[in-house]
Amino acid sequence: MKLWINRISSILTLAALTMVFVRFFFPDVTPFLTTGILFILFFVFLAVSIVTFDPKASKRDELVGLPVTIYFSVLVVFLQLIGGKTDTPLSIDQPFLWIAIALGIWLDIKRTRKNKKDREKSAA
Repeated sequence: MKLWINRISSILTLAALTMVFVRFFFPDVTPFLTTGILFILFFVFLAVSIVTFDPKASKRDELVGLPVTIYFSVLVVFLQLIGGKTDTPLSIDQPFLWIAIALGIWLDIKRTRKNKKDREKSAA
């Protein structure tokens, strides 16, 4: 049960953060959901995800990091390509975005390699 609560709250966390990004690029799309409410939902779902996380029952760390980084990178580019405008550093013409993406991918690959080496050592 705890694992399912964790998975559902993780999906809702991702959905809430996606809506925050949509609000950044298209502020008038969801007038009933303000950015503040979306951030509150994000942090509530994130807290539930953290509390219900069981490292023994889940390999989420290995499966989620890189795909989520790629998802948000593609989301930012897509939202801008369809006409979204933002003053935040989450813009394709800002170097901060590309540095954050590169750093995120590098850290995910580094963590995956370390976990693989640790598993090989413990199996031997």
